[in-house]
This record gives sequence, C-alpha cells and structure tokens, in this order.
Amino acid sequence: MAESRLIESVGRALDILEMLDAEGELGITEIARKLGMEKSTVFRAINTLRARHYVRQDPDTQKYSNSYKLFEMGHNVARNTGLPKMAFRFLQNLARCSRGAVNLGVRDGDKAVYIDKIENDDTVKVCMKIGQSIPLYCTALGKALLSYLPEWEVKSILSQIKFHRYTETTICNIDDLLADLSEIRERGYSIDDEEHLPGIFCVGAPVFNAKGETIAALSVAAVVMPRLEPAQIVCLGEAVHRAAEDFTESIGGRRPAPAL
Repeated sequence: MAESRLIESVGRALDILEMLDAEGELGITEIARKLGMEKSTVFRAINTLRARHYVRQDPDTQKYSNSYKLFEMGHNVARNTGLPKMAFRFLQNLARCSRGAVNLGVRDGDKAVYIDKIENDDTVKVCMKIGQSIPLYCTALGKALLSYLPEWEVKSILSQIKFHRYTETTICNIDDLLADLSEIRERGYSIDDEEHLPGIFCVGAPVFNAKGETIAALSVAAVVMPRLEPAQIVCLGEAVHRAAEDFTESIGGRRPAPAL
C-alpha cells in the first residue's frame, strides 16, 4: 500500500498496542521513549484507546496495558473461522491418546497463534493461552505451518524478524530452519525439543484445505522430565501426524507435493 494512503494517527495507535503487547505495562514516558514519539502524541492516542476500552490504566502505578477487548476480538476471529469447532473431536482424540497438552494454531503474519487447546488434568500445564502468539521458527506449531510453503515465501515471511535464542537449542538462522523444514516434510511432523520453552517438548503437523494450502496445525506439548525415548517421540509424532491427516480429510483437504 502506498505510504500516502496510510493514516499516521491510526498507525501510532497500533504501534502503541503492539508495544504494550510485547512489553506489558508501560507509562506514557516509557512508551514515548521506546517508540520515538512525543509524549503529547502518546497521551492523546492512549486516551482515545482507553476511552474505547482497548487499554486500561492501573490506578496504583498509573501505567497502561492492553485490555481483554483485544483478546475477545481475536477469540471471535478464531471462532468465526469455524476451525476450532471442526477440529474439536480430533483434538479430543489426540489429547486422549497422547496424555499431553493439545493445541490448534494458525499463522498470523510472522507468528503462530493459538486458537484452541485441550489440557489433561494429569499433565503439567503448559502456560500458553488461546489468542497468544508464538514464533514460527522455533515452535512445533510454527514450523508445521511453514513446512509446505515455498522457500521464497518462508524467507519473505521471516525477512523482517530478528531470530531470538530462547534456549541453547533454538534455531537462529534461516538456513538451519530450511533444513529443518525439509526434515519435517520427510517425517510428517515437526519437533520442538526445548527450542522455545525450557523443559517442554512439542511435536506438530500441518492441516491442509482442498487447494493443498496449509490452513492450521496441530501440536502436542509434553514435559521432558523424564526424558522422552526416541521410540516415544516417533509414537507421539505419528499420532499428531495421523490426527492432522484425519482432520485434513474431514474437511476435504489434501496434502500437497512438497514445494521446497
């Protein structure tokens, strides 16, 4: 879109919402400094966002944070796609057989977003919420969502991000990621071996529509203590792959030929 068609005030408001999403609670001065804006500009934008209930102000600290209105809007987007409803029985079956935390996610730009999840009462809870976004390059959901995209598209999606090393095993460059995506296509499922969260092992698999396009991914998260044996990893991976294949078939989808 041409720069002349953009509305600066709207862009500044969105910059503030994204900053609060990344940083949590901030004051006017902090927001202005981090975004390079005038304090008066931030004050006007914050007041507008607060009046429309997109941000809230802590009465004690006087700092601002995003409200639940954004979460509610995101949840409505997920609900309106129909994916959580269509996926529920496959998530439920996968939760039952895996005994892990089962997730459904979609790609939103350069991140993956959880749109549904099921956690068993007897498993350690994985602290990821519906509506939460996670990196594509170092999570099972994210890598599953990328795995059947052409190489040029993967590079384009991730061209503006800075690879962050969350743990010692985090993938931190595009070449290693592309090699991992090739292995995912051969295996049928992605692996996140403590790449994003210490102590958490995940496997994921993509879901396709009738055009062979990746529209979602399923994943299972488990704690790594006790350490999973290779046979257990294969068993878990195949279970997720099978669930994603069954879901794909149920919506008339098809797995495409690998594009990379």
